[in-house]
Amino acid sequence: MSKEQRNLRAGDSSETTDAAKPRRDIANEAAAHALRLLEKVRHASEARLAKTDTDGDGQQNAAPHAVVIGGGIAGLVAARELRQTGHEVTVLEATGNFGGCVRSTEVAGLRIDAGAESFAVRGGVVASYLDELDLGEQIAATSGQPAWLIQGEDQEILAHPMPATAMLGIPGNVRTDEVRAIIGRPATVRAAADLITPMSKKWATEKLSIAEVVRARMGQAVLDQLVAPVVNGVYSTDPAKISIDAAAPGLRQAMQETGSLARAVSKLQASAPAGSRVAGLNGGMHTMVQALVAQLEEAGVALVRNCAATALSHDPQAAAPYAVRTLGQELHADRVVLAVPAQPALELLNPLFAAEQQLDSDGDANAIALAILVIDKPELDDAPRGSGVLVSKQAPLAAKALTHSTAKWPWLADESGPGTHVIRLSFGRIGEHENLVESGDDSALIDQAIKDASKILGVQLHRDDVLGSTVSRFSDMVPLQGEAATARRTALQHNLSDFEGLDVVGAWIAGTGLARVIAQARSAVAISAR
Repeated sequence: MSKEQRNLRAGDSSETTDAAKPRRDIANEAAAHALRLLEKVRHASEARLAKTDTDGDGQQNAAPHAVVIGGGIAGLVAARELRQTGHEVTVLEATGNFGGCVRSTEVAGLRIDAGAESFAVRGGVVASYLDELDLGEQIAATSGQPAWLIQGEDQEILAHPMPATAMLGIPGNVRTDEVRAIIGRPATVRAAADLITPMSKKWATEKLSIAEVVRARMGQAVLDQLVAPVVNGVYSTDPAKISIDAAAPGLRQAMQETGSLARAVSKLQASAPAGSRVAGLNGGMHTMVQALVAQLEEAGVALVRNCAATALSHDPQAAAPYAVRTLGQELHADRVVLAVPAQPALELLNPLFAAEQQLDSDGDANAIALAILVIDKPELDDAPRGSGVLVSKQAPLAAKALTHSTAKWPWLADESGPGTHVIRLSFGRIGEHENLVESGDDSALIDQAIKDASKILGVQLHRDDVLGSTVSRFSDMVPLQGEAATARRTALQHNLSDFEGLDVVGAWIAGTGLARVIAQARSAVAISAR
């Protein structure tokens, strides 16, 4: 599609909106469709139960029914596993779209990831799963462009390339010009003490956060000016709240083996040069959701949109021990998988538990917003800030990170064409209230994104340069597993041991990242139906 065609398409959007059906009619049609599908599922479930009840030999020959509550990545992965092990499966999704944080949007005629856009290559979990979905050949490498860091105070902005050998901002070589430019010479000398300071044996087993490790080994400046911007930008939280084992598996062991944090980083990064630690999919990560949905539909899984579960009950003596209430209907199931965030999951689970076993959901503020801009600006063809930028908290900017998507993904650059650029800016941090994010004012957020992008990229941007824009919001983000999250997960697993066939999956249990979510969902339901 040419730039002129995209501009025309974007300009016609108001006419499309005017001609569309009223919102209430659309909502009513969606609810009616969900009810019709639920009726079919309920009748099929009742027929299975009747067949089981009348079976003279006492054997259950009908395929067991599994209900998956939540149609994000964890729910879809769990549904696929259950279907492959012989279950009849129903997926209930509260919104009108599947995929959760792996979502897409159309801006100025381009289909763009509006959530997760990449996955960690380490461990091969996601790549292997994509192979199973016949998407292995669509795995896309990044352009290899470096990441940058923005520092500053008052109105002064300083931009530096990130150290090429860094992991989570932790430098593998502290004696480089890149590191000295960011933290200064005195702080570099302090960081280099890591190379000669003995490694305490107690570090082999005690609980450690990223902040504790970096501060002790390399000093406060490395933590504040290198590590914190990366962790805040990638995980939307403070490095003091994230376990070193969750954030960097294998780093603790490498520290013990090498006697140094820097040497441990170098060891782990030796086989992962810059630009190769993450990958995506040609066409965007949302194509993974499309493939999952298509395979589930082909396999006969009932995928019900706009259908939130409102109650869950358990009768161990019943032929189908679980009952899920939704839209005035009750679905009976042999197995239930909860694949929703902590708050709605615990609202369904706590009534099943004794009073002393009930769990609190995480009450931290977690509103995160992603502003997406499609810009006509040939000056950005040279990618002045590489594939993207992480922002120090002290810098005079509201955005915590910027991704220059057309500089990062060659397929998107080819699709958008010369002079047209896709920029994504993220706002908000877990545990912090930010009015710009929580107000819900998309126009104000886009205005701020344009201002921040101008400062970050060093290229003046105006509203007239913007071909299209949108805001994607998230209210259920979770940090990597910290001590409190681990304790809650342990308590939940203990409670669930009394309920055969009831499982909980998703990021609030598994931790952040597609690899963790996919692996945990598959493991949780890995029991044959036969």
